[in-house]
Amino acid sequence: MVLVVSASGSRVWRRRRVGPEVPLRAIVALLLLTVTGCTSSAHTGSDPSPSTSVQAPVVRVSGAGPSVSYLTPLRLVVSAGSFTSVQVNAEGGDQALEGSVSGDGTSWVSESPPKPSFSYLVAATVKDTSGRTFTRAVTFTVAAVPDNRRVSFTVTPDDAETVGIGQPIVVRFLTPVTERAAMEKVMLVDARDPSGKEVTGSWHWLNSQEVHWRPRAFFTAGTTVHLDMRIAGVKASADRYGRRDYAETFAIGASHITRVDASTHRVRVYRDGSLVDNWPTGTGRPGLETFSGTYVVLGKSPVVQMDSCSARITCDKSNPDYYNEKEFWATRVTASGTFLHAASWDPMLGRANTSHGCIHLTDADAENFYNHAVVGDVVIVSHTGRGPQERIATQDPGLYDWNLSWAAWTAGSALPQG
Repeated sequence: MVLVVSASGSRVWRRRRVGPEVPLRAIVALLLLTVTGCTSSAHTGSDPSPSTSVQAPVVRVSGAGPSVSYLTPLRLVVSAGSFTSVQVNAEGGDQALEGSVSGDGTSWVSESPPKPSFSYLVAATVKDTSGRTFTRAVTFTVAAVPDNRRVSFTVTPDDAETVGIGQPIVVRFLTPVTERAAMEKVMLVDARDPSGKEVTGSWHWLNSQEVHWRPRAFFTAGTTVHLDMRIAGVKASADRYGRRDYAETFAIGASHITRVDASTHRVRVYRDGSLVDNWPTGTGRPGLETFSGTYVVLGKSPVVQMDSCSARITCDKSNPDYYNEKEFWATRVTASGTFLHAASWDPMLGRANTSHGCIHLTDADAENFYNHAVVGDVVIVSHTGRGPQERIATQDPGLYDWNLSWAAWTAGSALPQG
């Protein structure tokens, strides 16, 4: 494969506009036409005459087979000449491959491997042994990551979603990641509050297949969060590589913080810092106390079938704690089964804690809460007599992210913390 690139000595020139009306792609296209015309090169100066013995420089990808590998840096070599400038850009985009020319000018090596499945435009200027300048242009395509070697994952929240002030970014990989530092290094988060100030945050690995990013403190309403996972070609484990890059942007909505006090049996709802509701409640009874701690809303449903067997309380129908019934206006705050839900049938609302761990509300209050709650809203439960340690140990979604100190959270990153 014959390639055209650009470098001067050991310096690498980045892409720049030749003029407001002449983009790089148009220049490369023109050069390609020149290469495929009646001469084998485009150059400045006079054409070598048929009688001259000076050989025109030829640029090649070193070691390339049918397609270029995404596993190793790109290496270009020139025969019968030397590089004066090298430029390699992804076709249809501005992702450039940076690199450097060897001391003798006969090769150029990129700093990182090219992206799998990408097509690149390569433009080079070279000099032959007599000092004449030539240009070359060509495209090449990088091999794709096979399906059985690709990294698959899911991201929460979704692109363009609006979420609450406590929502972490959750990335779940379908296969274990052993190269955590390499992956984390290219998973970039840019969060900006409404004033444009950058939000401090960190990744935290729960295990080899799940990593979360959260800010040091709750997001400010109106913050914009951009996730840029530049993982294409990045090694995640011995036989897994990122197939493509992924990016998304989501927004932080209004501040909703709900405070549940088990000692006073009250629920206080704050929106954008103002108290808007004060409701009677009941939490878990002695022995089945609701966990104190900071929760985030995971989802909601108008009707949920709840049973004590699924909640790992009892499957024995003769046990007084056995239950299997539908509950309404249910807002979920843990994956293990903690909800705020309607319970007008509870005669002790506002006076005592009698539930099996859920937070009881009147039908009207539960519906009100349901209608205003969004994923990522914050619910803070206090004075139950039972801390969140058990749910931290089991990494229970909804009750894990905000119950670790900042030092403990950043300790879960695979990268050094500055």
